[in-house]
Parts: sequence; structure tokens; C-alpha cells
Amino acid sequence: MRLPSLRSLRVVRRMARVTATRALVLALLATLAACSTLEGAQRPKEPSRPNGAGSSGSPGAPAPGGGGGAPAQPESPPPSVAAPARPPSATSGATQALLAQSRAARAAGNYAQANATIERALRIAPSDASLWVELGEIELATGNAAQAATLARKALTLASPNDSVAITDAQKLLRAAGGR
Repeated sequence: MRLPSLRSLRVVRRMARVTATRALVLALLATLAACSTLEGAQRPKEPSRPNGAGSSGSPGAPAPGGGGGAPAQPESPPPSVAAPARPPSATSGATQALLAQSRAARAAGNYAQANATIERALRIAPSDASLWVELGEIELATGNAAQAATLARKALTLASPNDSVAITDAQKLLRAAGGR
């Protein structure tokens, strides 16, 4: 019986360390990218609301906005009116388009592209149950039934009682993944 040489063992250990380091760096970068994306999406919304409130409450607020102060006053009421009109679980135009792209990529068998697209949509609308169902469908198609069942359960917790389509789809996914 021949034992492996000390040199080959060192090479294997070094390769394992490099692989672990790469995985850690990728996880860190993904986390930072997600944080910066969410932070960037929230910053524009917050200043626009106080500016709209400040422009109607004080004449000094439009001055920092410059010439855009006058058009900002008519634009302020529509966002506040539009926000209550849209239910929190409704899919926006951007997420609807990303959902359609993800479904097309999944149907074509391009699961990596489908996954990347649906994760972009989830950064925009993390509480949209239909997006979590789609991610679960992708996981199920790639053979990860346990993760698909977990995502179906998450979709069920996020779905509003009126969203029968998302609830039905999540239940079907859960059954297909063997979760119930």
C-alpha cells in the first residue's frame, strides 16, 4: 500500500484553503452588494417626501431645489395618492417584468439567469409572495427540493389573504417539493 506524499497533502490543503477563502469573499461581496442596493433604493424615496412636505409647508424649501421646486409641488401629491391605492402585495411594473424574464429563462432551462433575475426582483420587492414562489420553482427545477419547500413556506407567510394565486402557487410548490 502506497501512502500519499507529504507534498501532495500540502497541495490539497492549500487548495482547500483557497476554495474556502474564495467562497467567503463571494459571500461577503454578495452581502455588501445587497446592502448597498437596498440602501440606495431607500435614499431617494426619503428625501423626496420631506421635500414635498417642506415645499408645501415653507417657502424656503423650494429654494434648495432651484427651478425644480415648482414642478415638485404637483409631483408630491400623486406619489402620496398612488401609494395607498396600490396594495402592498401587488407586483410593480419592474418586478412584473423581471418575473416574466425569470420565468422565460427557467422555461428555457437557463436556471442561473432565472435565479439572478428573480433575485433582482426580490431586492426591489422582498415581500412579494409570487417572487418567492418563482425562486422556489427554480430551486425545485435544479433539484433542491428542501430549499424549494422552505421558499414556498416563506411565500405562504408573505401572501395576503386576498392573493389566492400566490397562495395556490405556493401550496402547489410545497406539495411538489414534498413539504406537505
